Amino acid sequence: MRVAAGQFAVTPVWRTNAQTCVAMMQQAEREGAALLVLPEALLARDDNDPDLSVKSAQPLDGAFCSRCWPRAGVTA
Repeated sequence: MRVAAGQFAVTPVWRTNAQTCVAMMQQAEREGAALLVLPEALLARDDNDPDLSVKSAQPLDGAFCSRCWPRAGVTA
């Protein structure tokens, strides 16, 4: 199994981070990866607001995952 590691600078804006995740998923797929590992707390992060990751939490059926899942073939 080919595994890809995705690393990026997480921004305070979850929509931007979701777009980045989808782009990384597309790249990993093009390069033959079956699994893409992404950083923790990738929804949103800001060094000036250490609680932002927790405040940005969303349910699994929330907007962030809903943007990423179709690219992964999930139809929940």
